[in-house]
Amino acid sequence: MRQKQRADRRCTYVVATAGSQTRSLADYLSSLSLCGCDVIVFDASPPEVFDENARMLRWVSRHVAVRAPFDAVRTAAGLAATEKIVLARGDVRYEPSEIYDVCALLDVHEVVEPQDYLDPLPWWGGIEAGRVLVHRGVEPLPDQGATFAFRRSALRTMRGFDATDAADPVRRLAAFGAAVCSKPDLFVKRRPPDLATWLRERPRAADDDFVMPVKSAFFFAMIPMALLLLILGGLRVAAGYGGALAFASIVLAFHGRSGAAAFFPLRTCFFAPLWMLERSVSVYWALVRRVRFAAAVTTVPVMANGAQYLSGAPAPPPARAPAPH
Repeated sequence: MRQKQRADRRCTYVVATAGSQTRSLADYLSSLSLCGCDVIVFDASPPEVFDENARMLRWVSRHVAVRAPFDAVRTAAGLAATEKIVLARGDVRYEPSEIYDVCALLDVHEVVEPQDYLDPLPWWGGIEAGRVLVHRGVEPLPDQGATFAFRRSALRTMRGFDATDAADPVRRLAAFGAAVCSKPDLFVKRRPPDLATWLRERPRAADDDFVMPVKSAFFFAMIPMALLLLILGGLRVAAGYGGALAFASIVLAFHGRSGAAAFFPLRTCFFAPLWMLERSVSVYWALVRRVRFAAAVTTVPVMANGAQYLSGAPAPPPARAPAPH
């Protein structure tokens, strides 16, 4: 009976990552291997970086080269050695007990989504924690979490499912009929990125929210509304508007911290207004990136023979003249 329980708790742990990896990730994956996990690393790094990563990761995982973008869910299901699969970012750090808890939940659910939290907590990590708390204050389901788990058999009936570039694969699975168990009371640690990486991720995070028009419209309106109130009503009215938004975000963060106080220090609630300010700027940053990308794609030079090619792509060779008869 004890052996059966151990087999039921075995899973495949999949990390999707890119770029140079640190020794800490290899040590972490090694600890999971010792716990009985089948470990796979999807590495979308350039060949020279992939070879460098392989020196550390090949000893603790199956190190697989992939080309971004790719469907991490389908690819993981195709390579996993077990029925239960845990998919996580490279900065997530599960404890063995949390792996076992997730696997136990997969006995009765097709998809399990725990709540990640940041530790340690630099100031930019505090802003991210403020975002998590505000979301928890509005909606108990995790917001585009860094990890989730699923049963491979859940994909067998999902014809047409594709999570390539999906901002929230869990919501995509739910849209295809998967039974999702969101566990806001099951906490998994996530290490914060360095400051440069966090700054680079700001427009991408805002762009991911474009699938929620109401949320994006709210942040698009924040700065113009403040400027309009400043022009029409003066500094006092504009300051009152900003103060009301800040107060509301802190109240939501305090509400979201309920049941999570052990993982979110009290000070993180006061980072919520900073997150709202950051997101109100990042939505415009994301919009500019979208416009520039669309302009680059639609600028398609036309060659003399009528063929087209994208800017930056090598032009096809000119047509050869027909041979004389």
